[in-house]
Parts: sequence; C-alpha cells; structure tokens
Amino acid sequence: MKLSFSQRVKCDLCGIKIKKKCCRRSFLYGCMFASRVFTRECIELRADLPEVGRCLSELMRGVFGISCEAGAKLTVKILSELDIIFGDLGEYASSTLSRDVFVCENCRHAFLRGAFVECGTVNAPGRSYHLEFIAPKDGRAGQIAELLSEFGLTPGIVDRPATNATGIYFKGSESVEDVLHIIGAQKAAFELMNAKIVRELRGNANRCANCDTANISKTVNAAQSQLEAISRLLAVGTDGVPPELLETSKVRIENPNATLAELAALHDPPLTKSGVKHRLDRIMKFVN
Repeated sequence: MKLSFSQRVKCDLCGIKIKKKCCRRSFLYGCMFASRVFTRECIELRADLPEVGRCLSELMRGVFGISCEAGAKLTVKILSELDIIFGDLGEYASSTLSRDVFVCENCRHAFLRGAFVECGTVNAPGRSYHLEFIAPKDGRAGQIAELLSEFGLTPGIVDRPATNATGIYFKGSESVEDVLHIIGAQKAAFELMNAKIVRELRGNANRCANCDTANISKTVNAAQSQLEAISRLLAVGTDGVPPELLETSKVRIENPNATLAELAALHDPPLTKSGVKHRLDRIMKFVN
C-alpha cells in the first residue's frame, strides 16, 4: 500500500529514538491528549499504521509498564492500568494540559510530535501549503493551539462539525516548515523546501519565456505596421520622399523579420538602433 505524505511523516516521527523517559512520556501524553477517546474509563489511540502501532506499544510498555496489542487502535480499558496512567500524568490530565509532565526543554516538542501522530495531517509537496491538527472539540484543541503559540506560531482555528472536531491549522511555507521542524519532521520540512525551490525556478523560467514571447510579439507587430506603411508609401509614389527614408524602406522590405539592431547593421554605413527607429517613425508619419 502506497502511503500518503502525512502517513510517511507519521512513520518517520515514530522512528525517532527518544532517549529521555520524560520525553517518551510527553510523546504518549500528546497522543492521548489529541485522541478522540481519553477518559478515566477508556483511552483509544490510532494505530492504523504498523509503525505507529509498534511505537505506541513499546512506549506504553516502557513508560507505564502496560502491555497493549495494537490493531487499528491501541486501547486501554483495564481500570488498574488507567490508574497507573492517570496517577502518573495527573487526575485531570484528560481535560486540562498537565504541564508537570514537561520536565526538560524537549518535552513540549515530544508532546506536539505525539499530537501530530494522533490527529495531524499535512499536504504533500507540490500542493498548497497546509498543516492541521484535527483535535477534539472539548477544549483540548485550544490548549494545543496555545502550546503551539509558545513557539512563536500563529495557528488558525476552524470548526470541523462533520467530525465534531476543531482544526488547528497553518498555511504558508514558512509556518508549515516551522511546525515540522518543531515536531522533529526535518526530512518532510526539507522535502517541502526543495519543492518550493523547484517551483520558484520553474516560475522564473516561465516568466522569462513569457517575457521573451511578449518581446517577439511586440517586434513582429511593429515590423508588420512598418511594412504596411512602406507599402502605402510605394503605392502613392516616392516623389518628395527623403533618400534616407527610401534606403531604410528598402532594407526593411528585404528583411521583414529583422530586429532594429539587425536593420541598423544592414545599412551602409551602419546606423544605431535609435537612428533606424527614428527613420521608421518618420516613414510612419510621412504616410499618415
């Protein structure tokens, strides 16, 4: 099965080896706090990706000493096991962010990494920039948004009634890349940066091509107008026409696609571009 970009990011995040126990606990707490089911009676974590399931199972065993088999979800329902978790995190940890869990400076990063693994999504490179935490609507979303703002970020908030959730989202390349760096998804951030560079290079190339096309079109239109004026001039006769204008008319007729610079070089003696333009303007006025 081909994984989406969001799924690949989550697998990469679960592959990060967390050395400190306080950060491993913060990661698990982030998953729980962002999950749809996090109560004193039951905890359910998404584990639809094998890499995520293995990661959560190992961390539950290592941090809380609880053995859980992960299928599509990792579920804790046994009262004694729930007592261990809430005894560690805090009695009200399911409704109010327990900042006592954050022991070292990396714990907040680990918490947000866990929250993203549980409820996050990010658009693939090449699409519009969008990263979102689709968090529970019971007040926890606002607390996650507040934690993100502590890193200097300004998330947008949107109601997701179809899923009874609140979206905490970021748009714009810099904001999305910043969030990815904060949660430890450096590989994904660099993929987005590379895609942005390629897109900018292609844009510059297209702008140059469009500019060249516009210049060519302008040259062709000008030459066509000049040829039409010369044709009318010859049709009514050349009496009274200055010889230098006749010379330029002849050169233009013989070289209908030439640029001003090329026409200037074909005169004998050669003229400057401005000299040729001046003569052609005089021909246009002479005819009119």
